[in-house]
Amino acid sequence: MGSNYYGEKRLTDEMPVIVSAQHADHNTDRTTHTHHHPEGQLYIPLQGVIVVEAGDVRQVLPRGRLGWIPPNMPHGASAHANTFKPGLAGYTIHLAPSLCADLPAQSRVMRMSPLAVSLLERMCSWPQGMPADAAGRRLLTVFLDEIRTADEEPLHLTMPRHPRLQAMAAAIADHPADETDLDEWAARLGWSRRTLTRHFRDQTGMSLVEWRQVARLQKGMELLNGGASVTTVALSLGYDSVSSFIALFRRILGVTPARFAQFDT
Repeated sequence: MGSNYYGEKRLTDEMPVIVSAQHADHNTDRTTHTHHHPEGQLYIPLQGVIVVEAGDVRQVLPRGRLGWIPPNMPHGASAHANTFKPGLAGYTIHLAPSLCADLPAQSRVMRMSPLAVSLLERMCSWPQGMPADAAGRRLLTVFLDEIRTADEEPLHLTMPRHPRLQAMAAAIADHPADETDLDEWAARLGWSRRTLTRHFRDQTGMSLVEWRQVARLQKGMELLNGGASVTTVALSLGYDSVSSFIALFRRILGVTPARFAQFDT
C-alpha cells in the first residue's frame, strides 16, 4: 500500500491532518498488515493494547502512550482487547509530510502529556477529522510541539541488523523467560563475549540484559491485557519472585501490573 488517500481525503498543506477514531464493542482483535504511505502516523490507544511493527522496531502501546511512525516507513499493527474491559478504542492521526520534518526520523514510543491528552480531545471534535479554521490549526501546532518534546519510553525493541544477532534476538523475544547468558550466546554465535556485547549495543542501543528486560515487559503487557494473573505472568517470564516483576513493571511503566490489567493506567 502506497496510497495517501483516506476515504475521499488526500493530505496536503491545505489539509495537513486527519484524526480518525477507532472503536469496537467486542473482543475481536484487529490487524493491519504491513504497508506504507507518504504521511507520518500516530497510534494512540484508549482501550486495549496496540502492537506495532515498524521497520526493525517492535512497539507495545498501552493507554497513555503513542506510537510514532515516520513517513514512508513500512509498518503493520494489531489491536488487542482487554479482558477486564471488553472492546477496542483509540485514535490514529495521519500527518502530511510537511508536518513531519521536525519529528523523529525513527519510530518511537512516547508518553502523552496531560496537555497533549486534552488537545487530542479537542481535535477529536473536528469535522471530518480536520481543523476547520485558524484556531484549529493553532491547536494542531501546539499538539505537535507537545509530541516533539514528549518523553521517549523504553517500550520498543530494535532488532539488530546482523543475521546471527537477529536470530538470537528473535529467540529471546519469542521466549523471554530463557535465561541463556552472554557467555553461552557468544559460544553459540562463535564470537567472544566482548564482540557480542559491542555489536549488540551498537545495533540496538541496549545491552543484552536491558533488551531482555524490555522483551519481558512487552510480553508481560500482552499477557496481562489478555487476562493472565500477575503471578502467572511473572513466573512464565522467568522471574524468581512476583515482587521483582512488579518492581520492574512499576519502575518502567509507573503503575503496578494489577492496575495495568484493570486498565487504570
